Amino acid sequence: MTPLATIIIPLKGQNDAWLSQCVASAIRQSVPCEVIVVHAAATPASNLQILRQHQAVAKDLRVFVEETPGSFPAAINLGIRCATASRIGLLLSDDWLEPETVELCMPRTADIVCTGLTMYLADGVTVNQGGSQTLSMAEYQALPTLQQRASYLQHFFLFQREALLRAGGLDETIGNFPGIDDYDLIWTMLEHQATVAIVERRLYNYRDHREERLTLAEAREAAFNMEKILRKHGVDPERAEQLLKDHSRWYGRPIHEVLAEDGLG
Repeated sequence: MTPLATIIIPLKGQNDAWLSQCVASAIRQSVPCEVIVVHAAATPASNLQILRQHQAVAKDLRVFVEETPGSFPAAINLGIRCATASRIGLLLSDDWLEPETVELCMPRTADIVCTGLTMYLADGVTVNQGGSQTLSMAEYQALPTLQQRASYLQHFFLFQREALLRAGGLDETIGNFPGIDDYDLIWTMLEHQATVAIVERRLYNYRDHREERLTLAEAREAAFNMEKILRKHGVDPERAEQLLKDHSRWYGRPIHEVLAEDGLG
């Protein structure tokens, strides 16, 4: 059966159980989906075994090795180039989707379709309500700047492939910035006049934890890459300084720790 969408999963190295749950949630969508995993050359053997096990029962699971070592955005860009469907979704290897996620997004024909998310602690059972969010189209439309709109939108994203290509895909010059896929990419697409639709349901499940993740990268490096994004989009220095301050408090720590400081953990 022809896949309605391609779901891309970039993989460096992951807890085996989390990876298996992630991949299973993609291949078991309620509508036919192609799943592409792009893994690093150094991905652990146990992770590769998980992928082989899923491939044995899922003919639409395709696995590729990264072409640019250590580049998260390049891995996703490779997945975009290899995708056969006209709609493309992004899923991180420690997260998972609700079974009807793609089915509920498909009727929206916008360039960017996104959903709300439920945030879980590392156990995948305990919900952090402070970090969970149901998005609203009314709230989105009320935001005055593209930067604010890009910051508001969250996973799950289902893109029109052509809109991704018009925007040039993910900007590999920025590096492994934690918002390269769900901030800079969205901002760039909005600058290219991308249309937006929101499914006002929590369909993406985000696992917040202390193991390796882009959001836990060294804070100074993340701030340096954030400065690249702000310069790229022409943000004036005073506004850029405030944005950097607002974003930097999230770098290098699990999200639940920051939320706890705000009384939301």
